[in-house]
Amino acid sequence: MRCSLSRGTCFLPRLLVLACGVSARRASVMAAGSQTPQQAVVRSPQLEDKLTISLPLAGRIRNLDRPKSEALEKALGRLHSNAVPKADKKSKKRANQAAVPAQQDFFVGLYNGPTPDSELLTGNVSNEEAWQHGRLLVVGTQQYIIDLNPPIADKVELPGLPMVSYPICPVPTLLFAEEGLSQWQWYRSTSPGGPSAASTSQSADHGQEWRQPHTAAEFEGFSAIAGATARLYVPAKTDEGCILRVQCTPVSSSQAQGKRMGQPCFADTARVQQGPALTAAAQRHPLTPSPMAHPGVRVVTYNILADQYASREHAQKVLFGYCPKRYLDPDYRRPLILLELLGFHADIICLQEMDEKAFAECFLPQMQQAGFEGHYTNKASSTREGEATFYRTSRFRLAARQDVILRDCFKDLLHPAAQDSTVADATAQHAQRSKRAKRHAQFEPMLRSSPHLQRVLQGVATVAQMTLLEPVTQPYATPSPSSGQQMPMGTSDSSRAAAEESICVVNSHFFFHPRASHIRNIHTAAVMSEVEAFIDETLNGAASCNDSQQPTAATAAVTAATPSHRADEPSSAASEPGSSLRPAMLFCGDLNSDLNDGPPGTQGTISSHRPALLFCGDLNCGMNHGTPGVVQLLNSGHLPHDFWDWDFSAGFSWGPDADEAEAQPAETAADGVEPMAASQQLAEVEAAAGSGSSSQDSSAVNGISLSIPYQLRSADDLQSSFTNYVRGYSGLLDYIWYEPQRMRVERAIPLPSLEEVKAFVPSERFPSDHLSVVYDLTWHACEAEEQHNPQSCPDAVATTSHVAPPASAFMNTKLSSSEAKPQLSQSASNADTSAPSPSASEALTPTQTTYPIAALPHSSHRAVSALSEGMVIAVPTDTLYGLAADANSSTGIQRIYSIKHRQAYAPLAICVADVSDLHRYCHAEHLPEQLLQQLLPGPVTLILQRRQEAPLCAELNPGLETIGVRIPDADFIRGVCRDHGGAIALTSANISGAASPLCVNDFAHLWPLCAAVFNGMRIQADRTGSTIVDLSVVDAFKIVRPGVSLAEVQSLLQSNGLRQIE
Repeated sequence: MRCSLSRGTCFLPRLLVLACGVSARRASVMAAGSQTPQQAVVRSPQLEDKLTISLPLAGRIRNLDRPKSEALEKALGRLHSNAVPKADKKSKKRANQAAVPAQQDFFVGLYNGPTPDSELLTGNVSNEEAWQHGRLLVVGTQQYIIDLNPPIADKVELPGLPMVSYPICPVPTLLFAEEGLSQWQWYRSTSPGGPSAASTSQSADHGQEWRQPHTAAEFEGFSAIAGATARLYVPAKTDEGCILRVQCTPVSSSQAQGKRMGQPCFADTARVQQGPALTAAAQRHPLTPSPMAHPGVRVVTYNILADQYASREHAQKVLFGYCPKRYLDPDYRRPLILLELLGFHADIICLQEMDEKAFAECFLPQMQQAGFEGHYTNKASSTREGEATFYRTSRFRLAARQDVILRDCFKDLLHPAAQDSTVADATAQHAQRSKRAKRHAQFEPMLRSSPHLQRVLQGVATVAQMTLLEPVTQPYATPSPSSGQQMPMGTSDSSRAAAEESICVVNSHFFFHPRASHIRNIHTAAVMSEVEAFIDETLNGAASCNDSQQPTAATAAVTAATPSHRADEPSSAASEPGSSLRPAMLFCGDLNSDLNDGPPGTQGTISSHRPALLFCGDLNCGMNHGTPGVVQLLNSGHLPHDFWDWDFSAGFSWGPDADEAEAQPAETAADGVEPMAASQQLAEVEAAAGSGSSSQDSSAVNGISLSIPYQLRSADDLQSSFTNYVRGYSGLLDYIWYEPQRMRVERAIPLPSLEEVKAFVPSERFPSDHLSVVYDLTWHACEAEEQHNPQSCPDAVATTSHVAPPASAFMNTKLSSSEAKPQLSQSASNADTSAPSPSASEALTPTQTTYPIAALPHSSHRAVSALSEGMVIAVPTDTLYGLAADANSSTGIQRIYSIKHRQAYAPLAICVADVSDLHRYCHAEHLPEQLLQQLLPGPVTLILQRRQEAPLCAELNPGLETIGVRIPDADFIRGVCRDHGGAIALTSANISGAASPLCVNDFAHLWPLCAAVFNGMRIQADRTGSTIVDLSVVDAFKIVRPGVSLAEVQSLLQSNGLRQIE
């Protein structure tokens, strides 16, 4: 209980308090001297203006908060009034009233030493000067020795659900103590049926009250666990059903007072339970039993699902209604996530949807115990979650870090910011924001044309962490042998070795809305520009770790809203002025989305003296509807103004339920938004945009060409089937992007298969709705050689076409860059000379990089345009993915034969949109009309007599009187045929004789040979293709090739009176 002091003037004559008569003073001191001195604890934090005096007085602990600047006599006067025994009114009438000492006989004094022989302090000394360690306080007949700022364990917090085999890391609140010196002891209740946690646990609500030492009775029913003297404890099978108790003894050490131990503090767990027998990473951890050997780098990115989202009623009943509520509890999920992370033995870990509280109370302490350091960045909103980046301190040290608030990147393009109070501040602010506006000038035309887009960009709360790490194995720069001064980076072998292994890690969780891919495109380009500036400024000494502690305008909002969870002091590595060494980049994130035409100065060679770039996280851009703009931009360094998802996003509007977006998974709603902030800034932004914007449709967004100074590669080569798997949606959202010029994939830690996941996540085994992504990266061995002779190091050449082998090629093997280049099969290298020759070489020489785009209605015009030019496209059908060309184009037909290496005599089928179109190309008068309607559209190819006048080129099946016709039950290809106005030639999208494709990745080696590849997701069928039926004979049918729905096709034919012939 803390003493409550009156705000009124406290006046007490000095002689009454300090010198209550010489005889009274001597009597009091003599009586006090016969007793053992007790302890009076004084806590005087350096940065606070008050101190607290705690001591046992009148049968209970008294806590007095006093201003440090206050005169000592007032503090002693308060002690005096609290210590003097109070007589109630009734006691005055009693005979023993005379036994109550008079106030004037009660002495309170503070001595400048440990004994009464020391000088008595005068009352005008300030409290801060007076209450020093080791001094003697006398209150009546009791003596106290002042214990100034002793190490205190105010409380210890433990997770609410301890489980067997899952580590427990207590979180102490320490005052004047060093966490690394504090001592720990774990106890176990002596029997599973022993004391309950509720009855034995020391209250966690201690405030800052000073406490008496624990008594033996408090530990009754507990026994110390032998050897359990570390902070981290892993419950064993023998602990199941028991209560665990941890005791923390705070320790401090100083030159003046030496090593001091404070009073222990303890806390109890709930009863230990059995955790899930099979964890999320059970099949993966055996592949990562220890960290990678130097110079390898193991990287993890993981959207861990924020506690606040998983705990909402809507999430538990609707979004994750398939998951039992107990598995969504943070106390259950956090241990599973931590065990999964620690078992990977990673060097760099990027986490998204990290709760601010979870970071401070759970993840940071436990990761530090495991040898990591990390930092947290909150979203630029009131939602208390964001990103966290951890790094293994035995592998890397922090050189610099900075946070990017994406909305700030666009604000300065359209209106000036408010000026600071001083001219110097205003000048510096203006210069900084002018630089930022120049970096993002490519967005200005688009923003000025759309006030609605301006509003959205100012409302989105997305942030990105930029962390520059240098290896601890070698110094970043070395002293000059002659001068002893630090040399510029790049001037010695050791500094070169260190710089070649320096990494700039970018961690982000991109904004999601199903129609807002343009926002992610813009954010990607903005982040990459900020990364380039961050690296340049850091290497030139303009930035350091302290940039985050004293943030620029771009980072101030996040820093102001976020507690300081910073790494230790930065090294001198990245701040050396004039240095030219640059780290490589790593981009990790939940994206939730000609190659040489990069900005000036980025073409040709890329210096091996810069840090490598890694970009990791949840980027919220899936591959289900085609290659998103984010992927195209990161991979090629350029995004054209007419890329498909600019058009796809044209109808995006700011939804009324945007404030609920944070609780939604990626496939259902927007996230990372701050609608109130957006609406408040809209008027300001629109005014700055000028009158020209008023004529524009507020919801229209025009595409722009974007360029970034990097060309990155996804560690999985976009081969992963999914990293997010919930009811109604599965897709690839989480990525690790690296610089292929600097690094390569050493090995993938394979994602759990659908059979392992078994059901939607989260679940008992899987604590998040995302899966962790883990890759082992390493440096190109010949990187130093490449700087002087790029041709001598083929592995270090960028693979701009970015076509990958199957994911299985990564598993437990090294991936060479030659394996990653687009290649045809061995049989394809020896093209059949009987195939049409004029266009064969042309078809096999890709003129551009091709990535899949969504097979959606708005993309049909791209397909029609390619077909009209005699090009080949890849399209989904209802059975397989196919290659298609205009059936009346000689060039198009020749290209199909060349791409497939198909024998010239092997016929091609045609595809039309509707049954009515069929009669234009073949004779079907002998067939019942209802039969065609029953069979088509569907997984069947009908062989019919070809009409002589049919608009089909002569190169299509020359010499044959029949032709195969398809009308697939697939909207996109039928729409293309309808918009094209004619038949298209269609065949499976593979090299002749190879496996038939069910998804776009099955024929990735053919992408560069196609004008366009349209992604309709994986086709749910086997690889047999359509059933081919010859109906050219009246009243009969012949099964030429059994395929999909064979039994149904036969039944329909027979029910219409046709007989089957062999």
